[in-house]
Amino acid sequence: MIKQLPDSWVRKAVHSAINNCSVVDPFDTTVVYLQDDQGNNVQDGDGNNIQVLNTILIPCYDSRVPTNGNKTSYILMSTQTNRVAKANKCEDMYESSILLDIVTIYNGTGNTGSRVLADNILDKVRELTNNLVLDVSSNLVVQRQAQDFPNDIVSVTKNQNVFRKLMRLELTIN
Repeated sequence: MIKQLPDSWVRKAVHSAINNCSVVDPFDTTVVYLQDDQGNNVQDGDGNNIQVLNTILIPCYDSRVPTNGNKTSYILMSTQTNRVAKANKCEDMYESSILLDIVTIYNGTGNTGSRVLADNILDKVRELTNNLVLDVSSNLVVQRQAQDFPNDIVSVTKNQNVFRKLMRLELTIN
């Protein structure tokens, strides 16, 4: 049985899993206290206010970043591949992959920025895509999944430093 290509379903699942994921901001040292619904600080058993790490939301885009706004940290869903695997006589399976490009940009001259935020984003993406499930209406099921990490890419210009981490999500889909 010939099934539809899983590309759009994989992108939908990945986007749903990682868009606007919350990541610890390693450069914001602001003290933030956990608050209840009424805006009161939550305290531990000893009466101390509970501190939480400051986080930022990381958007995910399909292939390109929109021109509205100045994005300095984001995830791109990039190259997708598919190969039909003839696992049995009854139906085909797909060996599918999608490349996720994690980008952090630091404007300024000299040694600005760090790869730490890109590392934090990659860790969160790994966690959120660890057991990816495709929409039930696709009639496609992820059988196996693996994560691969190609080399980092660092670009340094006179005006900015760009740190990129790549993750290839490899899926066997039936």
